[in-house]
Amino acid sequence: MVVLFRSFLLFILLVLCDSQGQTSITGILAASPDLATLYTAVRLANLNFVLEGVGPFTMFAPTNVAFQLLGPGITASLTRPENTAFLTQVLQYHVCYGNTQSQNLLPGQELSTFEGDLLTVDAVTPFTVNAVPISRQDLVASNGLVHTMNRVFLPPNFVLPPPTLDLVQLVASEDYLSILHQAIQLAELESALKASGPLTVFVPTDEAFTKLGPGIASSLLLPPNKNKLQEVLLHHVVTGSQSTAVLPAGVNLQALGGGTLLVTQNDPLKIDSRSAAISPNVPATNGLLHVMDTVIIPTGFVYPDKTLRQLVVQSPSLSLLAAAVATSSVASLLSGSASSYTLFAPTNEAFDQLGIGVASSLLMPANQDKLAQVLRYHVLQERFLRADFTANTAVQTLEQGLLKISSVSPLTVDDTATVQTVDIPATNGVMHIINRVLLPPGFRFPDKDVVQLADSTASLSTFNTLVALAGLRGDFTAEGPYTVFAPTDSAFAALDRATLQALQRSENRDLLQRVLRYHVVSGRTDSTLLRYGRDIQTIEGGMISVTPWTELGWQGVAYQRFQPPVTLNTDVQVSTEDALATNGIVHFVNKVLLPPGMEIMAGADSTDGDNDDVVRVVASGATCSMNLANLLAGVVAMLSLAFL
Repeated sequence: MVVLFRSFLLFILLVLCDSQGQTSITGILAASPDLATLYTAVRLANLNFVLEGVGPFTMFAPTNVAFQLLGPGITASLTRPENTAFLTQVLQYHVCYGNTQSQNLLPGQELSTFEGDLLTVDAVTPFTVNAVPISRQDLVASNGLVHTMNRVFLPPNFVLPPPTLDLVQLVASEDYLSILHQAIQLAELESALKASGPLTVFVPTDEAFTKLGPGIASSLLLPPNKNKLQEVLLHHVVTGSQSTAVLPAGVNLQALGGGTLLVTQNDPLKIDSRSAAISPNVPATNGLLHVMDTVIIPTGFVYPDKTLRQLVVQSPSLSLLAAAVATSSVASLLSGSASSYTLFAPTNEAFDQLGIGVASSLLMPANQDKLAQVLRYHVLQERFLRADFTANTAVQTLEQGLLKISSVSPLTVDDTATVQTVDIPATNGVMHIINRVLLPPGFRFPDKDVVQLADSTASLSTFNTLVALAGLRGDFTAEGPYTVFAPTDSAFAALDRATLQALQRSENRDLLQRVLRYHVVSGRTDSTLLRYGRDIQTIEGGMISVTPWTELGWQGVAYQRFQPPVTLNTDVQVSTEDALATNGIVHFVNKVLLPPGMEIMAGADSTDGDNDDVVRVVASGATCSMNLANLLAGVVAMLSLAFL
């Protein structure tokens, strides 16, 4: 009999479940991804056991979005263990007794909740409760109904738990406020917004910043626009704790930026008739914030206010481009206001990726034509936003070459250069920051050999003259490759004037050749190979000693930061590194290198009757013989003393 009775009860329960829904209210919550936050909250408050009971119950279920719209940090605060009582009160306000199907309700009808206060039905079509539209209604459960909505009901006179985060921490806690958080950091306003206050901040969402238009938000976050960013952000901050309870329509608030904010509506809160509060009255330890759907722009705000060249010059990540523009005719184009241009701006890292010495060589006066060619290939006539481009098309540059638009999302040009920041507005056009330098079709660099490079470099005129006098131009234009340590004009000027003049005399040609050949090494030795101690054999036969940076008094971190110049033969420094040539590489040095043991002395020859300058050379062999003679004399003297 007991077994038959239990079977009968199970049959009845199965029939009821089949007719009223296959799962409980808790089961519906658990099975709905958009109700995941609610399901977690119900379990934390131990209401899941109640909502699995016989019922019937009606659950008004806030979605994940609804909890987000409570405002930054509130859901996290409610779900903390010490705030379970607050959470339970809120959740119980969403549960009613009975099976309240929407079709059986009437406008104005009140529903009793577990919490004790009442919910009011505002309308049935569309179904609205407590002024909140119901998004999905009459989801049938085995023990009642579920209605979902995109707002959380808060009981009358409900007070949130005491806040534990300050204004900046609240902003940082939500992904949808990431632009504002980054802006606060870049504008260096963190300390001001962490002050004791109280302060009230009107907080624009990421979507609000996007509504400003293409490139506006991302460009405001760039270093050149820091002052404009501060101007915008401070216009969103007022002193005092300005809740909607004390903000009637018509009130003017004084912003920290100096402007005023007009409250044009109280419920829902609206500022300047444009920006409406999504999540009002969010408490912080040092004030409160209102999450807004629109960025509030100060009256008279002018943006953009910089030319393309000003944007480049004031961007630390574009310092190499700024240096290149400064030495090129492109500078006047990017500074003017007569026309609009589009600039694809390569970063410093993009120039570095060209290889050792390429960027620095392009910046040399000898290569100005090649540099201008590269720069003009980065500029388009007229203003092109990303939306104006079409994938797999080409646009003409000022260099008259065609630049391929490979894709628009992400914006990619010439198949290799991806735009990192798009649509940066300027008063005379728009800039796109790219991660590769664009090279015109058929571009060839370097295009000068060592001699041609020296011919085109004013600071190497003395070196170039001496190479010609020594009859070595043919050697320096040979295929190579060679590494040349080229003394600058100031290096030669540091020699005694008589010595320099004597080196240029025809009878001293062999000596001059020897000195110049001592400045040449076979093969390419770039600056990266000159950072550590080593000896390098020159084509003259002598060795050049590279002083390791550790012996120059530098330590790892300081060396990496300051990159001191390469030092040769103890006191000769490389002033310009890695100047590229077709047949090698040139390093400018600040002192003339002399082969080991060679000392050049110029002056009047005491044995001659004239006053002509002569050069006397003390070579390493003579020095060794003298030292040996002195040593032998010393030994003889010691032996003599011994016999005595």
